[in-house]
This record gives sequence, structure tokens and C-alpha cells, in this order.
Amino acid sequence: MSRAGHHPSDSAFLALSVIAYAIVSLLLALMAAWFLQNIWMIGDTKLFYRMAGVIISGGTPYVDFKDPKPPLIFFALALPALLGQQLYGGLLLVGTCNFLSALVAMCMGWKLYGRFQGFTAGLLLLVNMALAEGFFILTEPFALLFILLSVYALLFMKNELLSGISAGIAIGFKQYALLLIPLAFFTFYRRGELRKASLLIAGIALPLLIVYGAIFLAYGPIACASSLYWSFDVADAYVTSSYLGDVPAYRAEDPLVALANLGLSAGMFIMLLAVAAASLLLDRPLSTHDEFFALSGAAFLSTLAIRQYLHYWALALPFIILLCVRSYRKRGAGRG
Repeated sequence: MSRAGHHPSDSAFLALSVIAYAIVSLLLALMAAWFLQNIWMIGDTKLFYRMAGVIISGGTPYVDFKDPKPPLIFFALALPALLGQQLYGGLLLVGTCNFLSALVAMCMGWKLYGRFQGFTAGLLLLVNMALAEGFFILTEPFALLFILLSVYALLFMKNELLSGISAGIAIGFKQYALLLIPLAFFTFYRRGELRKASLLIAGIALPLLIVYGAIFLAYGPIACASSLYWSFDVADAYVTSSYLGDVPAYRAEDPLVALANLGLSAGMFIMLLAVAAASLLLDRPLSTHDEFFALSGAAFLSTLAIRQYLHYWALALPFIILLCVRSYRKRGAGRG
């Protein structure tokens, strides 16, 4: 038998990867459920479920209760809250998002660097997302999935409208997804296709108009205006204040505390950072995809200047990991 006969086909490899990712995602979710029985009653998660409770009880979101997050996280968590499954329902949603994000990262790594490298990228993302967020029910897993879908549509499908729609949904979960706009413009510039930016912007606007339009129709103009304020206009107060009314902003008061938090969180991912940096500095030339991943990682890491917590690493992780597996790509791959 030839050596090629020992290697699974691409379809078999994909199926095995899906099974492996599903098993890892399930085990991580079960561990979180076992060790963190009260994760839905603390921190941001508690605030998210409080807003979901307002929605379920017939109250007015952003009026009866306020939180500086876009609306989609509250409506997403309203379903497990309605079913009385705040813990397991929330973990199911987070685990599903992480699983799908790993698959998208794998597809990107596979197309650029080889299928084993792609599989490694997805597996590393699953494990490191658990380190970054501890499987707490936060906005990052939801936003990250649609950020990666947006990037995939932009770089590999060259579908600017679909990329924009995915980015708009990501922004509806987390404001930091707005960073996709300048990153996409970089891609258009490198391709000499700046004229296509209008399709991306139209795509971004579409889901946001639907979300905030629905709030306007369901709850009225005051709730809609308040939701826009607490989603975007509150940014300055969020950066500079520890409390927004009676809502904690979790800002470090002492710069030394902020630096200590940053150092401790960086220590969790120091090997990934080192390998990614070596890939960029020692393995030249860089393709336009490599440049995009480097800029994306740097852009999302810049949000650590606002808050120095572990889960702020989550949005940068897939791009750092893709640069890591680039170092082990098949020769000649990833040069496009």
C-alpha cells in the first residue's frame, strides 16, 4: 500500500476534526458546569441575565435597567432565562459559539497553511478561549464567531456584503467589533478595491438597523435612543469611570493594578505571543493574509488599554494562533 493510503481524505479529516472539536467543547463545558455552578450570578453575566429578566417580564430594556452593551447579548440570553436554564443554557450557547469559531479558524488555517495546521489552529483556539474566559457567559464568544465569519467572507469568499452583515451582527454583541471596519479598509486598499467598501458598510448597517429598529417598534423611541446611548455614546464614560450610574464598569483605579492585571493575563499566552512574533519577524515575506492577521491581533489587543482582564484577549486569540501555525505551514503555502 502506498504512503498516501495511510492519510484520510479531506472529507474524512474534516469529519474527524468536527468530532474532536465537539468532544473538547463538551468536556470544557462540563468542567465549567461542574466547577462554576454560580457563574451566571456574578460579574457581567449577572448583569446580562438581569437585563434578560427585564425583557422576559415585559419591562423596557435600557430604561428599566441599563448596561453598557449592545442589545444582542441580552436577547440571546433571554431564551435560557425563559427556560430557567441560566447555567446550562448559557454554557450551551457559549460552547456552541466556541466550537463554530474553532471550525472557522480551522478552515482559514487549512486553506492558507495546510490541513493539520488548520486543525491545530482550531484546537488551540478552543483551549485558549477556555483559558481566556473560563467559560463564563460573556459577550466575547458570540462576537468572535461573527468576527471570524466576517473575516472569512472578506478574505476567502471576497463577499463584502456577507462580510459586512457578519460584522454588523458582531457589533450587535460587542462594540469592539467596530475595529473590523478599518481592518477591512486595509484589505480593500491592499487589493486596490476601495470602491467595494460601500458594500461592506451597507452590510454592517443592515443588521444594526434591524436590531435597533426592532427596539424602536417594540419599546418606543425613548428605549431606542437609550439603547444607542448605552451601546455606543457611553464609551467615554466607560473608559474614564468606575461606575456608570449604578452599573459597575470594572475599571482598575490604580495604574499599578492595571499593569499587574495586564502582566498576569499576558503570562497565560506568552508562548503564543512568542511564536506569533517569531513567525512575523523571522519568516518572510508576509502575505496579505498574514498582514491582516497581524493587524487584527494588534487591533484587538489594543483594547487591553481599556480593561486589563483575561477575556479581553479572546478577540485577538484566533489571529495570534493563525500566525503561530503559519510557522509550520507546508512550504509554498500561505504566500498569496
